Amino acid sequence: MQRRHPHRTIITARRALLLLVALSVYVARDAPARAAAPPHSSAEAAFSLVPRSLRVASWARALEPIEVRSMNTRIAGRVRLYDATGELDDDARATFERIASREPEPHRLATRVEQLIVKAAYHFGAERVLIVSGWRANAGKHGTGDAVDFKLQGVRARDVAAYLRGLPRVGVGLYTHPATQFVHLDVREPSYHWLDSSAPGAHGREVQLGDPRGEKRDAAYTPDMDLP
Repeated sequence: MQRRHPHRTIITARRALLLLVALSVYVARDAPARAAAPPHSSAEAAFSLVPRSLRVASWARALEPIEVRSMNTRIAGRVRLYDATGELDDDARATFERIASREPEPHRLATRVEQLIVKAAYHFGAERVLIVSGWRANAGKHGTGDAVDFKLQGVRARDVAAYLRGLPRVGVGLYTHPATQFVHLDVREPSYHWLDSSAPGAHGREVQLGDPRGEKRDAAYTPDMDLP
């Protein structure tokens, strides 16, 4: 029977120990780099391959029509402002403007006014927009189609106004008299916000609201901010 040399046994043991230490150092050194590597899932990879146009359309297809009703003429209609591709729908805009107008012929409204009213409705989950006043001749921003007075059914006017004041490049007036309780919205630069407790048909009780972040918010505006 062959005898095992004790010196060789010691050398083999030392080599095994050195190999184990070296392996431990390698693993410890490499661990942070491997841990820091971001996870990569097949779902994320698949999503990145989807054309942007299809991703945009996904939110547009999910939007439900909103009923728009005039509080003066009682004319109403269901409006879905965006088509399935996320583009503004001209027919829907025409319906909105016909309802908002007190005249036999509708008057064009600023695109952003319509977008922001719809944006607010979706934000609060309101199913009905009540138009108090749209285009009016010789009435400031109403006369240029840049303003609409409205309510969201089931939502307090002060909550709607507070939400709209957080958007850039807008004028937001909250009318607080018990007989009014509506929000004025217009598009402008710079933003301007106010409260008005005047009775219907009266004027002179307007109070400007401070907006310390308004300049910074207005400067950061991008058109995507108008989308629902």
